[in-house]
Amino acid sequence: MKNIYQLALGCKKISDERIGTDRNLIRYQNILFTDYTVKGNVDEYLAAIDDLRFALVDKYPNVAYELRLHKEKFGDEKIIHFTALSTIVDCVLALEEKSNAKKIFISHSSKDKTIMEKFSDYILQLGIGLSNEDIFCTSIEEMGIRNGEDIRRHIKENVRRADFSFLMISKNYKDSEICLNEMGAVWAADNRVRYYLLPDVDFKEIGWLCNTNKADKLGSPVVLDALEEELTGFYGLPHKGGIWSRQRQNFVDYLASYKL
Repeated sequence: MKNIYQLALGCKKISDERIGTDRNLIRYQNILFTDYTVKGNVDEYLAAIDDLRFALVDKYPNVAYELRLHKEKFGDEKIIHFTALSTIVDCVLALEEKSNAKKIFISHSSKDKTIMEKFSDYILQLGIGLSNEDIFCTSIEEMGIRNGEDIRRHIKENVRRADFSFLMISKNYKDSEICLNEMGAVWAADNRVRYYLLPDVDFKEIGWLCNTNKADKLGSPVVLDALEEELTGFYGLPHKGGIWSRQRQNFVDYLASYKL
């Protein structure tokens, strides 16, 4: 089933690609009037508007009401109500884009995917209580880029909108041009950047990548406790006590046994 954002995007696609307007000049005596007509797949557009409206009723009832009014009056002044419908669709897209923004952006090497999966599972989700929809991690299928999406634009947008950016520094990361480009985007966004060192690098090896005073070893219980305290406080999440302690230890044990 399509969500609100997808339905609004479908409406916009129809209006942009399959609806057009003509400007008509009408002369009456010595006065020149301007009139507009709407042409194209109007029925398809209005059907898509109805689908969107039904999806909006519970979350945005006032917006759904405005869509219904303009759709009902569409036959009278098409250009006025088409413009109004298009504007409302743009507003819905903006609202949903903001509410769907990822909270955590993880910049990492795809070669470190297994560590990222454990970090996301044990620490961010089971331990802290975030959902997979809160996390953008390109190497994890349900948290990354879907088929057909522009990779560069998608990464740029998620970096820009994220509350936190985690840079997972490893030898693989240092050797990756893509990762270093991501790091540049993260630095530019400056949205609560946190640097974490994976097991195969130490403070002496990271060099110019970041200020060593700001980097932490990912496998340190103290570092992970500080992360948990920061995220639960920032998002108003309950501290899970014993559950957190167990999941943190699961992750620490995993990293300790990780084969480089």
